[in-house]
Amino acid sequence: MRNIYAIILSGGVGTRFKSNLPKQFSLLRKEPLLIHSVKQFLNWGLTKQIIVVANEEYVKQTEEVLSQHLRYNDKIVLGGKTRHTSCLNGIHSISYDEEDIILIHDAARPFFTYKEIFELVNATIIHKAASLAEKISETLLEAKENLVEKILNRDLIYSIKTPQAIHAALLKRLIETNLQTEPTDLCSWLMEIQQKTFLISSNPFNFKITYETDLLKAEQLYESFIKYQQEENF
Repeated sequence: MRNIYAIILSGGVGTRFKSNLPKQFSLLRKEPLLIHSVKQFLNWGLTKQIIVVANEEYVKQTEEVLSQHLRYNDKIVLGGKTRHTSCLNGIHSISYDEEDIILIHDAARPFFTYKEIFELVNATIIHKAASLAEKISETLLEAKENLVEKILNRDLIYSIKTPQAIHAALLKRLIETNLQTEPTDLCSWLMEIQQKTFLISSNPFNFKITYETDLLKAEQLYESFIKYQQEENF
């Protein structure tokens, strides 16, 4: 039997958010941002275990926030100094088998859908790794000292989102690889072993909350996202 695990990365301190507490504790519709991602995986209903990776300075706050939401086998683990080391801490806390699938998600992205999780899992069974992504529609360019150097081919450019997913057998191989540079996400990590990631088209609401103004935007988009997800299920 194949099991599905969800790792939610919540170990950042949100220096760009300009708040006394990390952004994952800021309120979106009267609930801490972190809860929205946890609830989404719980309501999806097919995860064997949810692992929340927390900043070591905010473990107590994380436990308090999630005390009424995590199941008996879900858990909170300590994060590392970087996103990648936090991701590894979450991975190493799981007793997974080679046929299992591990989902990796940023707590700062509350707007992902049940359908997208299904699509990620199905794509990972076939392609071994998958990620949500958004195709870029605007013109992109490279510039140096405010002078345009090159126009990029936007037909080939995507913006990476989360959740991302990986087959456990591939993950074991990946963990054993000596890294040349520290990955910023699963796609860049897989590039270290020349493994391609299959891309799933992301919904238009899936943006990362980085600044205080992003939280205001999330408040405004919340009802539209809920309606979008409900329509997607029919």
